[in-house]
Amino acid sequence: MEYFEQNLIRVLNNWYNGLSDFADEEATARYTFAKHKFKTFYLNKTGEFLKISQRTESAYFSKIADALSKKYTVDDALMNQYLEWCFENYDLFLKKYSGFNLNSILLFAENWSPDLYKFKEEKKLEICDLDGISIKDVGVFDCFENFGIALTATKLKIDLNATAPIIEKTIKEKLRTLTTKKEDLNRLKNMLRVTVENSPYSSEIIFRDFKESLKEFFIYFNGESWAK
Repeated sequence: MEYFEQNLIRVLNNWYNGLSDFADEEATARYTFAKHKFKTFYLNKTGEFLKISQRTESAYFSKIADALSKKYTVDDALMNQYLEWCFENYDLFLKKYSGFNLNSILLFAENWSPDLYKFKEEKKLEICDLDGISIKDVGVFDCFENFGIALTATKLKIDLNATAPIIEKTIKEKLRTLTTKKEDLNRLKNMLRVTVENSPYSSEIIFRDFKESLKEFFIYFNGESWAK
């Protein structure tokens, strides 16, 4: 179902696919408000005017939309939301790409989600928050993405009355199946990121030392700030 939905989103957004770096007049007119917002934000943030041709700028915005369309239906509102998020996390781009420009924004677009890094401002989950969750019905991988590996593993231990070593061994075997395909690695990244978001963990939580016990999976995302 997830694969079908991703393909459907791509079909819905295929009106801008195939644009070259030399964008046509129609492409130049797309996302006019978003492009104006980017120039204004860029000037306010850097004190410099954006020095780029209109055609190159349009080509970048079309490619950014293409990257975002892997997960979302793209329109002006989403483009604006993404741009605002980028400027709010300006320092992240400086650290990750050694610069803040349309190219770095393009490179990050496919990995973006609106709530990324908001965990710094929100209350982290506790094991008690999973009391009403049936992992068997929801699905283990879905729970990993929503609640993190540590809390889900501990909930499984409680529900199945199993030992921690058995749960750890089984989960690691399942996680290794996500390390060969790009789409699976994206899921694994979400699982690990949410696990980091909800740390630190108390002594009864399985994988509370996740940076050590799950290090074989973190190495796939060494470039991510949350994985350091």
